[in-house]
Amino acid sequence: ASMMRLCTSKQLFAEGLEIFDLANEATQIESDDKTVWSCLLFCSVEAKQFNRCMGFFDKIRACGDPSSKDYSNMVRMAFSNTDWKLALNMVSQMRKSDLEITGIVYNTALACCVSAEKLDEARKLLDAIVEAGEVADVITYNTLAKGYAKAGRMKDCFSLYERMRERGLAPSQVTYGILLDALINDNEVDKAVEIFQTMKKDGCEPNTVLYTTLIKGFARAGQVDQAVELYTQMQQEKQMQPDVITFSILIKAHCDAGRLEAALKLLMSMMEAGLKPDEVVYNNLLSGCIQDCNVELANNLYAEMIKAKVKPTVATFSILLRLYAQCKKWDEAIDLLKTQVKSQGVPAEPRLYGQLVQSCLRNRQGKRACEVYQLLCETSVPTISMNSFLLSVCAKLNMLETSAEIMTLAAQVKSSVDPRDAALLLETAMKKKKPLVLMDLKKAMALLNLPVDLA
Repeated sequence: ASMMRLCTSKQLFAEGLEIFDLANEATQIESDDKTVWSCLLFCSVEAKQFNRCMGFFDKIRACGDPSSKDYSNMVRMAFSNTDWKLALNMVSQMRKSDLEITGIVYNTALACCVSAEKLDEARKLLDAIVEAGEVADVITYNTLAKGYAKAGRMKDCFSLYERMRERGLAPSQVTYGILLDALINDNEVDKAVEIFQTMKKDGCEPNTVLYTTLIKGFARAGQVDQAVELYTQMQQEKQMQPDVITFSILIKAHCDAGRLEAALKLLMSMMEAGLKPDEVVYNNLLSGCIQDCNVELANNLYAEMIKAKVKPTVATFSILLRLYAQCKKWDEAIDLLKTQVKSQGVPAEPRLYGQLVQSCLRNRQGKRACEVYQLLCETSVPTISMNSFLLSVCAKLNMLETSAEIMTLAAQVKSSVDPRDAALLLETAMKKKKPLVLMDLKKAMALLNLPVDLA
């Protein structure tokens, strides 16, 4: 017992269990000292060896009545395993034993029910706590409110909020954060504004997260001016300032609204505030350049991004490819794939190459499409589904020469082509009376081991 107490006091939980196992191997331990088993139960919970908890708890009960701490540890174990039935059973046994149940135990049991999506059981527990005149604090209500919000049960969520206020409990910033986030996700920005105003009226000062949540709501609703107004109000607060997420949302909102100049000013304000733009901020600005076909600005932003050591991602390159394609900057698009993907250590995902091949085809840039497809073949073997998609575009646009070259390139890297796609192209070439293309298609089909007589 003294060894177990020493291990728990020194927080040597796993070591305590190892000592017990070694001793138990030598001589089967059958102690009637509850302290030994209580310490082992505690060690099991702390060491996350939850499979051992019930065994030790049974040993405790064999020695007498478990203590409040023993039950508390079992509730913690139940929470870790999302075993809501066990958690409620432990609370029930504590009541029957007339043991003190702390707010932490109640909150843990209730959180277990919420994690298991047993919200009605969680509500029953909360009601029982209140009826018994026991502790139900703001954390208790917030835990259940978050569960309701996640499940989309907004009526129950607000009913709980009102009951909380009726009981004289002041909602916290976390409470209002749950309500605001849920309303914004449901596109109920007007109701979110009402809650925000109520919060301030009741003396709960909003923090950066709450301001940003409401700004996000305005941005989603396309109410950019209202978002800016709230941002301005936020700047006037001495105890808080916008963070990276706030600026990211505002920059995206302005870019989506075609206000690229205002978005760039926000970028400057962000940097002046000592905040470092991340990849998401730069990607939003790059997307904003597409609408105005502003290649020069996009290139400058990308260069600034690299200089600031912000690592571009596949999404970054996809945005740039969209920009270059829309602005007919084919050479720059191809050069991006040739040089930047590798130099920046970004995975050469086939979808990037497929995106540019498709753009080239839709703009009847057959030779460039084949050049990009060749780059794809140098990095990976195109899938049959990608080939099918690209060849179907060729067929719709009557780009039969290009389709023959793509099939030939596919054959060279042992890629596969759906026989039905090849047959359709062959049939189209025959109908269009293009003997040279027909010959190239047949050669490509032979290389792909496809039957030529399908047509």
